[in-house]
Amino acid sequence: MPEKKRVTPLEIGGLADMHCHCDYSIDAVGTIDEYCNAALERGLAEICFTTHYDSNPNAEGDANHILIGGKRKPATIDNLAPYVENVQRAREEYYPLGLAVKLGLEFGWYPNCEKEVEKLKNCYPFEYVLCGVHEIDNVCFCCVKEYERCFARFSVEQMAERYFGDVITAARSGLFDTIAHLEYYRKYGVQYYGQQEIANAWRPHAAELAQALQESGTGLEVNTAALRKGLNGYYPQVNLVNALRRIGVEVQHLGSDAHTPEDVGYDFDAAASLIPHAIGGCDD
Repeated sequence: MPEKKRVTPLEIGGLADMHCHCDYSIDAVGTIDEYCNAALERGLAEICFTTHYDSNPNAEGDANHILIGGKRKPATIDNLAPYVENVQRAREEYYPLGLAVKLGLEFGWYPNCEKEVEKLKNCYPFEYVLCGVHEIDNVCFCCVKEYERCFARFSVEQMAERYFGDVITAARSGLFDTIAHLEYYRKYGVQYYGQQEIANAWRPHAAELAQALQESGTGLEVNTAALRKGLNGYYPQVNLVNALRRIGVEVQHLGSDAHTPEDVGYDFDAAASLIPHAIGGCDD
């Protein structure tokens, strides 16, 4: 009898959540198994774990850690091993249940980090690497205790110039599959600068951003976490998605940015309309 062809979950359709944090990230709760079961309950075909990896030696704050067994450990290449092993274990366990489990990482961008990213990619078989820009001049703009100190140094135009400068540099490096949560500064920037001021901060940078993304083959995600923060629309806003599309940029991936199992696949039924092919981030 001929061997039965192994059918991947993506071959039978279904959405993929390409941005999930489990309890290896210091700001997330829930085990890998709890996230996988949540994905199955929501009818997803694929889940990609993208634990935070922040290692900026000049960062102000205490983000440069991961959790291993509930204990804080420095974010180092060696300390990632338990996370990698656990995701790989889940891949084998959940595949027969109809869920593809992918090994990913969200790397926290900082200037001159390229060699560390290369080392990480050479050390572990990551299938999907996100770039998260979380800081401006080493101060976190997405942390509730630090965003005011970060934004107080800049006008909205100066803030956007620095933020998009880092995004464009990251894209041009060619090291990342996707830029995470574009316009993430909106998380607290709306209340600091005002909705009208922050809403159009991207406009002077769209053309250069599009060029960097296209030339490097770096993608963007539609990240639904903005809704959970009480914002209008996703990261990025629909008008920015449409502007980049008109220039020729493809926005290919959906991400919930889940930090609890309940967040997996959040608002994907609506968000999928923005991404015609949101059934997977990478080949099996």
